[in-house]
Amino acid sequence: MAKLTDGSYTLHGGVVRHAAGTGKGGQIVGHLLYPGDATQAQQRLQELQSTLSNGMNTLQSGMEGLQQSMNVLQGLQIANLAMSGLNLAVTTAGFVIVCRKLDRISAQIQEQSAGIAQTVRIVSEARERSLLKDEAAFRSLILSTQQFCEQGDAEHLKALIPKFHEEYQFTKLVLELHAPKAESSLERLGEISLLQDRLVNLGLGLTHVQMKCGSTTYGKASLTQLAEDINALNGKRVDALMDESVAPEVTRTDFDKIAMFLDTGKKMIPALTYQADVIELHSRRPGLIQMASDAHDILLVAA
Repeated sequence: MAKLTDGSYTLHGGVVRHAAGTGKGGQIVGHLLYPGDATQAQQRLQELQSTLSNGMNTLQSGMEGLQQSMNVLQGLQIANLAMSGLNLAVTTAGFVIVCRKLDRISAQIQEQSAGIAQTVRIVSEARERSLLKDEAAFRSLILSTQQFCEQGDAEHLKALIPKFHEEYQFTKLVLELHAPKAESSLERLGEISLLQDRLVNLGLGLTHVQMKCGSTTYGKASLTQLAEDINALNGKRVDALMDESVAPEVTRTDFDKIAMFLDTGKKMIPALTYQADVIELHSRRPGLIQMASDAHDILLVAA
């Protein structure tokens, strides 16, 4: 950690690299594993950022590298708060949180069934999808996944992967249909927020199932795809709202709500990138995910 403080190393998500100008600039030194518990992760991130901040007072060189590391830590703190943890996709405790979120989202969707039905009408009419039937199948998927994960039943979990993909892609398609429509962001932001929350937790759940089935490559790919999807959806919404015929009509209240929604999506990405790095590391050094789950402090794992 001392070399992070003096700027010799820089932090990139969970990856520690030699700082530029050190002769080994960019080379990986090791990987940081953050505690599985969101509260402990927040405390340790704050402590490390405070340590680096104190180091700036005596630093003679390496200021740019140190600032880079501090920015990363700040981003991870925000992501930890936004997602209630940095290890949701890779630990058993995190998966329990994901399932609870999905169950809560499902209940909220049912409570707002009229608005949700209107939001997905284009898809519903084309495919004659029943909202209640869809929600029943969705809840069944989550309950079955929880059961098979607890039982360590990898074979039955594998059978659920196509259904996870179907639910993820359906939710993504609905969001993609509405993202370029400024009126959707203005008039149906509540429903859109619920559906995007569902997309995020489906992506996390799919990653966990892939990991339980031993498919680390696909687990990492699921997280990477989720980060790309959130970023792309945000981009389409911004483009739609920046249209010269729309922007002047946006009220301050609507602007604040939309800005908060877009910012929440942006804040998630560092946590998703970090977890993808953890999965990559775990594929080379099995057992590291359990270390992350059990850790109370930030661990440095040599490359």
